[in-house]
Amino acid sequence: MRNDAQTLTYSHGSARRRFIKQSSMLLAAGLAVGFELPNVLAKNLPEPTKDFEPNAWVRVLPDDTIRLVVHKHDSGTGTRTALAAMVAEELDVDPFRIDVITPENPFFADYIHPLWKVFSTGGSTSVSLEYDRLRHAGATARAMLIAAAAKQWSIAPSACSTDNGFVIESSSGRRASYGSLAVIAATLPAPKDVPLKDPSQFKYIGKLRKKRGAAQKTTGAFQYSIDVRLPGMLVAVVTRAPVIDARVRSVDAKAALAVPGVRQVLQIPGRPDVLGGNQAGVAVLADDYWSAHKGQAALHIEWEDSPFTNFDSRELAARQAAWLDDPEARVVPTVRNGDADAILKRGPRVIQASYSMPYKAQNPLEPINVTAWAKQGGIEYWGGLQVPSTAQEAAETIGCIPADRVVLHELVSGGSFGARESKYWLFEVTWLALQTGKPVKLMNSREDEMRALFYHAASHHRGRATLDAHGNLAALQLRAVMPASPEQWEPGYFDRPDRMDYSTTEAISKYEFAYGAPNVDVGWVRHETGVPTGWYRAVSYIPNVFAVESFMDEAAHAAQRDPVEFRIAHMKDPRHVAVLREAAARAGWGKPLPRGSALGVATNRAYGSYVAVIARVTRRDGGIAIEKLTCVADCGLAVSPGGVEEQLYGGLMWGLGHALADRVDIRHGRVQQANFDSYRVMRMSDMPDIDIVIVQGDRAKPGGVGELSSPSVAPAVGNAVFRLSGKRLRDTPFDLRHAV
Repeated sequence: MRNDAQTLTYSHGSARRRFIKQSSMLLAAGLAVGFELPNVLAKNLPEPTKDFEPNAWVRVLPDDTIRLVVHKHDSGTGTRTALAAMVAEELDVDPFRIDVITPENPFFADYIHPLWKVFSTGGSTSVSLEYDRLRHAGATARAMLIAAAAKQWSIAPSACSTDNGFVIESSSGRRASYGSLAVIAATLPAPKDVPLKDPSQFKYIGKLRKKRGAAQKTTGAFQYSIDVRLPGMLVAVVTRAPVIDARVRSVDAKAALAVPGVRQVLQIPGRPDVLGGNQAGVAVLADDYWSAHKGQAALHIEWEDSPFTNFDSRELAARQAAWLDDPEARVVPTVRNGDADAILKRGPRVIQASYSMPYKAQNPLEPINVTAWAKQGGIEYWGGLQVPSTAQEAAETIGCIPADRVVLHELVSGGSFGARESKYWLFEVTWLALQTGKPVKLMNSREDEMRALFYHAASHHRGRATLDAHGNLAALQLRAVMPASPEQWEPGYFDRPDRMDYSTTEAISKYEFAYGAPNVDVGWVRHETGVPTGWYRAVSYIPNVFAVESFMDEAAHAAQRDPVEFRIAHMKDPRHVAVLREAAARAGWGKPLPRGSALGVATNRAYGSYVAVIARVTRRDGGIAIEKLTCVADCGLAVSPGGVEEQLYGGLMWGLGHALADRVDIRHGRVQQANFDSYRVMRMSDMPDIDIVIVQGDRAKPGGVGELSSPSVAPAVGNAVFRLSGKRLRDTPFDLRHAV
């Protein structure tokens, strides 16, 4: 499906063309590429045309249509723009004049995430992991098109060049479009070792300032999964258990069924047997969303009691702190050298502080929605499928439908922040589609979204340190108390000997912890509450960086050292130091400030990239206001600089939400927040002045950027408030009205 499709109305049996498995497979980068046509689509399809399909990413049709397969979900981050640019750069074609489609067979081996072994998008890995592979795909296709032209003209390939979709004979200027060469190119063997462009020749990589679909989004013409319409489609809304793990006792659906347009009311069974499975719920199915919404309001549901009735998130920080001191609590070490505990026991002065963050909801602008249609023994899905392998799991778990009968229509979504990595909604829509035999669009209201669980986990950290005679760290100890991030998703994850959860120990692992000292003891203490938690933008970087950077500031103050220089004195990575120095210089660190203003600093490295944030705060209207954020990031090669800037800006806004607003409260097992009136999110009017600088510290490869900038914002703001008022803010969200 094209990124700029003008309609999402489908007729029965329509589908994108599938690859046919042929006796002679084409080779690309040494890999055999072949596709099986899903049985559900095998009937009544035309014979394939002589397209040039040299690998899993490039399609050149005889009519000069060029298609690039982008096998990563785009939730508005510009992923399609950046990945398409990598292929188009080496193919030598303008990335904005070609179609971008999603994989015909998404479960083909080349599209599986090399680290997670599923078809998934996340972890700011799309650009960095695919950079070399997609460039090779484009270069291979270009070489084969040149070889086809050379064969047709009876000249050497070295006598040819390319320019924006044409092969050109250098001496005569004779030209042939890629499409006109497709049939010949499809018969040629793919070369194995194709040279790539020198970066000095790049036309698109490192130069893009716009994203695909930007114009349509501006005018409102862009189509999201919420816009899907199918013949005979029902729209479903689901009332889920108000208390975690509650079951339905009874349902009175008379009033709901009396609402015009309402067709059915169905009880959806919970799937607690599946990690990340859905809670019990009651679905109202109607001809349109508003009828379903009115029917939902008219339902009368009685729920059974649940063990979570007594759960109160206000007590969680104290429980986590107590668990930290429990002798049965196991510490999983992440960074350890020397004997920090011994030094701390005999140190003349121990610096100690604790930090807490609450549950947080993802709240993408486009709430969760997905359409499913079960027919002819198979099932099709339309939606923002960030983890298509979960759709496959839902089809198999709920309907015993094999993978070769699962068809996906992957669409750009209006945000995710981790929400679209969850499973519950795919399980629900699969069950409803199988029960009704009709296409069903499941749609969350904002209230449904807020109370659907799978939040970002609440956390508690404790830092302890002592200083030497020179004001440097002699010993540093840090404990992070959180549930395991993948507990809902990866059974058997803790069977490994070290019991390490790398999704929970981000920023405090030996690979990313920024600071060194003679004696360091950093570790994670697993604490499970039973509250279903899920993925979240920047995941555990958020609480871990908040604790580390807040505590480093407290240690610098105790040492009577400048916070920037204190950090640098304990850092070894020159790229990280350079980013921190640049941010400090741009923000005016160390220079006189207006009376009533102060600066605070925080920094982190993640996804192979580095960032530093300087917050400037000022006294205003009896409280404290955030005036400016300075952000300097080194993400290696910025494939799409415009997109990188947008992601850094969005991350800063996201981080301000953590600092000032994000909080989910659970009382008696019930989520208290329901919409943006009770769970405030950052608005454009909340944004301070923003200064973003991109430093390309390694132009040979890109690093991750989508989740990079948000974790440092809250500690930078908290540290600035301390420098202004002398008050430490150790729990989020901050109340700056009373921080003076």
